[in-house]
Amino acid sequence: MARLLALEHAFCALALISASNYAYLAKSTPSAAVKQFRSAIEGSVYDSGQASTETKALMKQHLKKMFDHIAEMATHADLGTRK
Repeated sequence: MARLLALEHAFCALALISASNYAYLAKSTPSAAVKQFRSAIEGSVYDSGQASTETKALMKQHLKKMFDHIAEMATHADLGTRK
């Protein structure tokens, strides 16, 4: 269980870092980038035929929770650094 939680934590942190880098290059905000990432990743769950409909629904539900957390972190990143 600890390994799974560590992987989820790492995914969230990397997703936020990637979104922030993308936002910087696109002259956007981390929150806007997270919305784009969320849409693409949640949508890709249905592109694969490897899981049952029930499993895909559960995966999408879990991804929603994870991206809600990342979106919350992104609102803090939108504020930028303070000196």
